[in-house]
Amino acid sequence: MNIYEYDTYEITNLLEASNLKKKYPEGKLNFLHRNNSIVWQGPIYIKILSEKLKSKNCNYIVEVGDNIALTLLLISFKIKILAIDKKVLYNHTDKILSITMNKRIKVVFLDSLNIIDNYK
Repeated sequence: MNIYEYDTYEITNLLEASNLKKKYPEGKLNFLHRNNSIVWQGPIYIKILSEKLKSKNCNYIVEVGDNIALTLLLISFKIKILAIDKKVLYNHTDKILSITMNKRIKVVFLDSLNIIDNYK
């Protein structure tokens, strides 16, 4: 199954991800960590969270914003899947794709994900 076919839920912390795992124990899930919370939580927290969420049933996706330094840090921390909004990063998309290809990091596009409201 393709990553774009999984249901995608926005999370900001480990507790939200754990609750979603309990709610959908058999489901294939994407956890999307938005850029606005990453900025204040920091890349080290994101690295720890990605290690705790490693699972064959879950994909932890980190949205990168227009902060190139933060994006490079996330790449150096070997975050497995990064999400790009083409509208925000139209000038830097090619550069990010070339860097991540060498590091074996997947890049997905936000407009293609099936984002579900967490509070339904």
